[in-house]
Amino acid sequence: MMNRIVLHHTGGPGKPTADDLEHYHRIVDAGGMVHSGRHPISANAPGRKLTPGTYAAHTAGLNTGSIGLSMAAMGRSTWNDPQGSTDHFPTERQVDAFIREAARLCRVYGIQPTRKTVLTHAEVQTTLGVRQAQKWDFDYDPCGKLDSRDPLVIGDMLRGLIAAELTAQEANGRPVTQAPAQIVLRRGSKGPEVRALQDRLLALGFDPRGVDGDFGPGTEAAVVAFQEAHELLPDGKAGTATLTALNL
Repeated sequence: MMNRIVLHHTGGPGKPTADDLEHYHRIVDAGGMVHSGRHPISANAPGRKLTPGTYAAHTAGLNTGSIGLSMAAMGRSTWNDPQGSTDHFPTERQVDAFIREAARLCRVYGIQPTRKTVLTHAEVQTTLGVRQAQKWDFDYDPCGKLDSRDPLVIGDMLRGLIAAELTAQEANGRPVTQAPAQIVLRRGSKGPEVRALQDRLLALGFDPRGVDGDFGPGTEAAVVAFQEAHELLPDGKAGTATLTALNL
């Protein structure tokens, strides 16, 4: 039930450190080898309690349902000169393996690479509105070709590479997992599903201001509060990930 991949650099050397393995699900080293982090991807699945030390805490406030994929790179770098200030700039082999692994994860989890589902850490605050602490991976081109420092430009470039690789993997006969059907309850929804949602929210201490089967502003505020408490995207909509986290 993973629905997002967040792309990172570690800010360290070209090989994963113990701290890197603690915080990311997959880390690609400078030679192009993919390492699995300490915590399985399932540890960040909706419905799991995010107890410190039991999941990969890679993106503040957005860890539930999110896969953390990182390059072991950029140690001792400076923002003003991303490539020239470090001996640990991403290598060509590393970037290629990073793109392949991102595409593989998209294929396995049925994730389509869009701005909201496959994005760099530097895009999270702008695109999803979840505040981050001055993250700049990637507001530079890890391929070392583009001059732009616009995270959306860089993100679109990386998504294009991932989409092309995903197409190539599909053409080679590798099966693609179908994403689960999306059930989304939102402002204006009515019926027994909304009543069940309200009842569950109330039982968990998130008051929807009435259990009446009518998704109004009180229910929306309760959904946002629940999402924020469980590091889900706080959009006020009860989609598959939120409903799963609620055990509905």
